[in-house]
Amino acid sequence: MTEADKKRTFFSKGRSSNKRWMVLGLAVVLIGGGVYGYQTFMTPKRAQAAFQVDTVKSGDVSETVLASSTVQASKRTSLSFADAEDAKDAISSIKVGVGDQVKAGQVLATMDDSVAQIQVTNSQANLLSAQAKLDEAQKRKTTAEMKTLQANVNQTKTDLELAKQSIDSQKAINDEAKAKASLANAQKTYASQKALYEAGAISKTEYDTAQTDLDQAQRDYNTAVLTAGQTKGQSTSKVEQAQAAYDTAVEALNEAHEGPDASTVLSAKAAVEQAKAQLQQAQKALHAVTLKAPMDGVIVQLNGNAGEIPGSDFIIMDNSNSGALEVLAQISQSDIGKVKEGLNVSFTTSSYTDKIFTGTVKLVYPEAKTDSGVTSYDVLLSVSNKEGLLKIGMTMNVTIEIGTHQNVLVVPAQALQTQNGKDGVYLYAGSTDNNSGRPYRFQPVKIGYFASDKVEITEGLKEGDKVVLLANTATTSSSSQNSNRMGGMPGLGGMGGMGGGFSGGGGGMRGR
Repeated sequence: MTEADKKRTFFSKGRSSNKRWMVLGLAVVLIGGGVYGYQTFMTPKRAQAAFQVDTVKSGDVSETVLASSTVQASKRTSLSFADAEDAKDAISSIKVGVGDQVKAGQVLATMDDSVAQIQVTNSQANLLSAQAKLDEAQKRKTTAEMKTLQANVNQTKTDLELAKQSIDSQKAINDEAKAKASLANAQKTYASQKALYEAGAISKTEYDTAQTDLDQAQRDYNTAVLTAGQTKGQSTSKVEQAQAAYDTAVEALNEAHEGPDASTVLSAKAAVEQAKAQLQQAQKALHAVTLKAPMDGVIVQLNGNAGEIPGSDFIIMDNSNSGALEVLAQISQSDIGKVKEGLNVSFTTSSYTDKIFTGTVKLVYPEAKTDSGVTSYDVLLSVSNKEGLLKIGMTMNVTIEIGTHQNVLVVPAQALQTQNGKDGVYLYAGSTDNNSGRPYRFQPVKIGYFASDKVEITEGLKEGDKVVLLANTATTSSSSQNSNRMGGMPGLGGMGGMGGGFSGGGGGMRGR
């Protein structure tokens, strides 16, 4: 073997040996790294550092419901001349401008009221007349008036008796009887003289005189009969008139004794009510041409000018200048059962970051609204605005204070888990469980109030128990959990480590 061959052989063995050493070294590094990794991450000491343990203790829990909405006035109204009978007339005057603060009853604008004023005056006069008639109908006769009525009865009675005893009538009767007797005598004389004349005992002149006397007696009798008939008829008429006057007088006296006539009074009352209705109608027409503020408030819109025909929303005003405003919040279906009228509410807004405004729940609307598949309920809230800082449309962060449970068992909110549909926590056992290989187990619990950082436990734990706060849920799942309820919360912080190495055995952080 040549020296060169020896060298080639030497170097060939050397390269094979180097490869073996390199493979051996790599194996040592991998094994060493694995051992180091296991010691570093998988030893009980490091594994326990992947979660934290917290002690169940007593404390206070305040539950709230959060929402966001805008400020609105509690009262808002649109004013117009719609009630005016001649609403097509132009506006005569406008007394206010946008932004003016007005008082209830203050005149805001007017139309021509001359016709309406006349109607009111006439209606007032008609009412006074009707009222006077009613008073008269209800009025009872005075003593003097009663005496007058009685005297009238007496007088008419006397007149009636006199009429029945009429002298003219009696004289006519007598005259008729007298004429009848004279006629009878004349007839006898004529018959006697006729016989004497036919016997030639008396002259023709004497006979003619008897004939003339008979004719005159007949005429006197006929006249007496006619006169008696006329006089009797006149007397009967007088008696009837006297009887009617007497009856009227007696009736008047009897009515006076009985008091006001019911039908007359009723009719008079109806006339008064009708006159009142007419006056009210006239006054309404007069009021309709004068637009007045129905409440204290602010003019927010003025849609028209003097000389123009007013529209339906001529003036719009609200009470946004008052110390009490409202916020209409939408509360989710899951929280609406906790919200009751009268609960205290606090408000914050980005416009005044250092201010907290207060109010109460005024009304929980009974009907739900569904938008994009989300069901919610309107809740009307009052908000105090004594300083006048809040304005209509300003966005407010709403916190409805449901209540506070004091001195109850509490755990951190991050400790709450769900497993197979049950609420619970991981209860720290202190030693590794043979089945799960973990130093904790799932413990079902019942919860009460739920705050942003802690949860009330009503059943399943006792004071002093240890609960586990998982690293992978302490900062992520917990935030998600509470964001569902509270709109976000700070994370646990300070938890480094394995992230996901200690899953909850089929469960997860509980969300509500």
